Amino acid sequence: MKRRTMLTALGTATVATAGCLDRSGDGSTPTDTDGPGSTDRTETPAGTADESRTPTAPSGRFDGADCPAFSDSVDRTVCFHALGNGSAEVWIEPDRELFEPTTDDDTVETITFTLCNESGESFGLNPYAWAIKRRTADGWEHVAPEEHVEPWTTVDDGGTYTWRLSVETHPSPDRDDHMTLVEALESGVYAFAIAGSLGGETSGTTWVECVALFEVDR
Repeated sequence: MKRRTMLTALGTATVATAGCLDRSGDGSTPTDTDGPGSTDRTETPAGTADESRTPTAPSGRFDGADCPAFSDSVDRTVCFHALGNGSAEVWIEPDRELFEPTTDDDTVETITFTLCNESGESFGLNPYAWAIKRRTADGWEHVAPEEHVEPWTTVDDGGTYTWRLSVETHPSPDRDDHMTLVEALESGVYAFAIAGSLGGETSGTTWVECVALFEVDR
């Protein structure tokens, strides 16, 4: 499988507080966008009554699927498709669970994964330590990245961090709360995973792994 990763902008950063994904009204999928094929993410200013968010209900595509855990060094794993009661402290939310990219036209389709922190405290992580795993008949195999750098980022309570994934080069620039990834994924079921520390410190006592399943159909 041909794999490419586009990463820029190193350093330690604190991600500004912003409302997590708010999918109300017509059932559309607001996401953080700079590129084609997506809509705007709705953000709630600090101090408003709707400041605290809960996860959007999954599509049902992965109902009954196990919640895979990929790290032996975390205290718990949170899978978006298995949240059940619609509440969580920290989770990864995909803007869709079925990704159908094309490469023979003038558009660049993307799928976004947004880390939402509603824990009541900061959440620390290395945003470059994300992982994509592919489900096979023998279990889950690692797809990307082959290596990563080591900056530390803090996501404030009520804040978000977003990864935007495409299968071909995407013009969206990275910024403090956003990273663009390019991976030439084949059709199949995948998991996007990231782990971090409640309290925001690298020496934190509670580590959480957040996982979102998604399917690629090409």
